[in-house]
Amino acid sequence: MMLLIWGNPCGCCPDDQKAALLEFKSLIFHGNSSFRGAENGLSNWNASVSCCEWSGVYCHFHRHQFIIKELQLRGSESQLVETGVSADVLTPLFRLTSLQLLDLSGNYIRGKIPPGIGNLTGLQGLYLSHNYFTGLIPPGLFSALPHLQELRCDWNSLEGNIPIEIGNLTNLELLSMDGSKLSGEIPATLLQINKLKYLSLQGNLLSGEIPSVQNMTQLVVLELENNFLSGEIPAWLFESSTMESLFLGRNNLTLTNANQMAPKSAFYQLSLISCNISSDGIPIWLANQTDLAVLDLSSNRITGNFPRWLAEQPINELVLADNLLQGTLPPELASNGGIQTLDLSENNFEGEIFLNRGTNETNQSGYSMLILSDNIFTGSLGTHISNMSYLFYLDLSRNQLSGEAFVFLCQRSYSCPEYINLSFNTFHGNISISSGKAYSLKVLEVAHNRFSNIYLPQYLEELQLLDLRENRISGEIPACLAQISSLQILSVGNNFLRGPIPSNLSNLRSLQILDLSDNKLRGRVPNHLGNLRGMIHAPPDSPILGFAQINNPIDSAWVSGPSIPTPWFEVFWKTHNEGLPNNHLGLYTLLDLSNNQLSGEIPNSLGKLRSLKVLNLSHNSLTGPIPASFGNIKELESLDLSHNNLSGDIPESMGTLLQITNLQLSDNNLSGQIPTGSQMDRMNNPYSYANNDARLCGMQILKPCNDVAITPTQEAAPRGGPERDEGLWFSWMTASIGFPAGFVTTVLGMYGFGYFHHDPKLRRRRRMMKRRAIGF
Repeated sequence: MMLLIWGNPCGCCPDDQKAALLEFKSLIFHGNSSFRGAENGLSNWNASVSCCEWSGVYCHFHRHQFIIKELQLRGSESQLVETGVSADVLTPLFRLTSLQLLDLSGNYIRGKIPPGIGNLTGLQGLYLSHNYFTGLIPPGLFSALPHLQELRCDWNSLEGNIPIEIGNLTNLELLSMDGSKLSGEIPATLLQINKLKYLSLQGNLLSGEIPSVQNMTQLVVLELENNFLSGEIPAWLFESSTMESLFLGRNNLTLTNANQMAPKSAFYQLSLISCNISSDGIPIWLANQTDLAVLDLSSNRITGNFPRWLAEQPINELVLADNLLQGTLPPELASNGGIQTLDLSENNFEGEIFLNRGTNETNQSGYSMLILSDNIFTGSLGTHISNMSYLFYLDLSRNQLSGEAFVFLCQRSYSCPEYINLSFNTFHGNISISSGKAYSLKVLEVAHNRFSNIYLPQYLEELQLLDLRENRISGEIPACLAQISSLQILSVGNNFLRGPIPSNLSNLRSLQILDLSDNKLRGRVPNHLGNLRGMIHAPPDSPILGFAQINNPIDSAWVSGPSIPTPWFEVFWKTHNEGLPNNHLGLYTLLDLSNNQLSGEIPNSLGKLRSLKVLNLSHNSLTGPIPASFGNIKELESLDLSHNNLSGDIPESMGTLLQITNLQLSDNNLSGQIPTGSQMDRMNNPYSYANNDARLCGMQILKPCNDVAITPTQEAAPRGGPERDEGLWFSWMTASIGFPAGFVTTVLGMYGFGYFHHDPKLRRRRRMMKRRAIGF
């Protein structure tokens, strides 16, 4: 959309339009100091200057005067983004009837879309993306804007159906409503707008079938991924001569007879993830799609080998993950310099990985992302891995690879990816990183291999996750680990480490997950572990790994861009191994020192870890009392101190722990009364207290204390005779019976509401991780 924009050097701004804008500004700042940041963007909005010279205001000379044609107040420019603003403040803007473009995106505006926008009948572009708009889309809006050509209102919280009146926007060329809560069917009237070129409705709750239409003669991009659409994919989507980008994945759609198709469309991007394609081999008609840059056929039931013709096509992003493909990779794939992203994970490919494209400067590999995990690849990494100078994401986990991985990977003069996952192979030797280009390394996962030592430089200031579980690392905890101050996850469990826990681990101020379990560590638990700031002030919900921060060099090439997989990191969480999703790892904090040979008393300083959710010190030789300071760990959900030599009373302060759901204190020498409290009353599994001093008593184990009568919800009180005892025992039995019944009812209710309904691919990955007993 081209507009003739003029500045106004003479200051001839219409008074009524200037007044409307000044009123809008006053409503933003009136009594709301939290919007002081907007002063920078609107600092020159004052009556002494023509409004045509104000930031974000663009005018056009029309009939001997300047009038406002564009108002661009994007969040990055106007900075109205700190806490949001009510949609009511927009009312003065609806008097600017000459507007042809209104951009309010990125300002976190709250409330419903104001119907007053309909007063701007000359609008050709309306941009409301990345706000907090809620509720239904006003149907009258579409009837009032006959000239509208572009409408973006994605990434809001809009609900309800897409009004059928949207068909009145006969001049509409672009419509984007991604990432809201729109439901119902796609109205047929929308797909009857014959000027429409770009339509994106992905990430909503849309259902039903894709309408069959014949007059979408100009549609170039159609994005419907991540909805609940069903039925057969209509043939017209493949018959359009203008269609270039088609995204239909992650619905309940079906594409039958995929091998018999002969599409007329010349695709540039094609995503058919989870489209129930049952095909013997990759559909052959794709061989004629010579302009194809993105192809994603993941999570289908495609069988057969990797075809040679596909290996020769210069596709930028090729994703065939989670299928039933098998055999060896064709040699043509090694010479295909066009592929930047290759994801063949979760198939049955075998043989060695030959991806060498030469060693000279002009014939280096162009891979940016290489994901070959969950296959049966064998052999070792050769020199070709060092030639991939643009590689930033490498995942070869869960194969049968062997040899010394770090002979060429991340060595001097060779580049180093930002993400490396070599877990679940049989690599051996040292983990040695000496490349001067390794400063950008963010994630290093090498769990379940046979590595014997690790050498890391001090300049790894970006490394956030280091997973060394289940290797053969021996000796004391490597000193280099305490030097990586950026670490947020450190897992060295299930190795052969000896000696004390170094106190300088407390230098890892960002650490939120520390797992040193299943080693042979000796000595005391360092008092300095109480200084781990990441467990004291953990962020509320920030992705620990920050994959959004990983610089994807090819992300800007396409409308949707290549997807970066969200890994699951499994830890022993509470009572069992559980995969924690990367995109919410900020919710988890864990300290696991279990199954070692630690001795001495538990330091009181651990009580300072207020954000800690899981603390496991079990299976050691710890002595002394349980610190009363544990009552300060208000976020604690799981505490396992079993199989030690702890003694004394369980501190009363633990009765104030409101989040505790798992408590294991068995096999110690604890005595006295078990504390009561809203959650402690529910910690009534007798096995959790088994094999302690005979004087341990409390309602949780149905053993009354001789000197105190205990009620589940009240303070301790003197005993009052047989009748009171009988009532007390009935109260205990009610708690012991009622809690399991309530738990079962809650779980059944959660199931009914779909809480446990996960994506089939995620369920498959979780089953795979549990079956292989992933450590981290």
